Amino acid sequence: MGLIYAQLLKNIDPPKENQVVLIAKDEERKNQLKQKNLGIVELINSREISESSIVLLAVKPQDFNVVGQALKGRIKPDALVISIMAGINISTIQNSLSHQWIVRAMPNAPALYGKGITVFCHSIDLSLKNIKLAEQFLGLTGKTIKTTKEELLDSVTAISGSGPAYFFYLTLQMKNAAINLGMDEDMAEILVRETLIGSAEMVANNQTMLSELINTIASKGGTTEAALSYFSLAEFDKIILNGLEKATFRSKELAQK
Repeated sequence: MGLIYAQLLKNIDPPKENQVVLIAKDEERKNQLKQKNLGIVELINSREISESSIVLLAVKPQDFNVVGQALKGRIKPDALVISIMAGINISTIQNSLSHQWIVRAMPNAPALYGKGITVFCHSIDLSLKNIKLAEQFLGLTGKTIKTTKEELLDSVTAISGSGPAYFFYLTLQMKNAAINLGMDEDMAEILVRETLIGSAEMVANNQTMLSELINTIASKGGTTEAALSYFSLAEFDKIILNGLEKATFRSKELAQK
């Protein structure tokens, strides 16, 4: 996700040679990032960090202890730190970095195409200027929502952060079902992919509630109603809820670790 932001920043007009600084954890990763030609690539002990106005924490939560120790006391006092790590709360980041000004955000994978949704919250007393800066930065990848309830970010992670995978999983199961119903794999793949894409367009271009969109397709006594009735009897809604609860709990676990 950090590379996505780097790519988008690089494309801002007018481009600047030193606009993007990527920090790698070791020489191997540094060489990999250099090949992507996204900007300057330095190791974590680089002076570039101490000179940066925005520091993006885009590492795996389990790697933050090492990264936090390496960055502690090296960030400019007035710099804005933006974290997109799942589960690591603002107070933990503040204590680990000895830095006050933190934005915690949860983007999702469609950010790659500028169609992402990011929910974010910020540390107490963060200036309006830095809040606007965070909104502008995070908005490079799509829409943003600001919340004052940091505890919601665990469920945001479960809903929108992990959400694309759920849609892909359902699409895959529909493809498998189509094959079982007699279609060849190529036809099944095209059919379910285009159905997913078209359905997303319907949602994007309608202001009606999702329940109303369902009703536009599910006529009384028809084929759609037959499937939806079975989903209801099988308590499909509880399966979804239980899965999202598992994801939310896992996000909380990451914070505790």
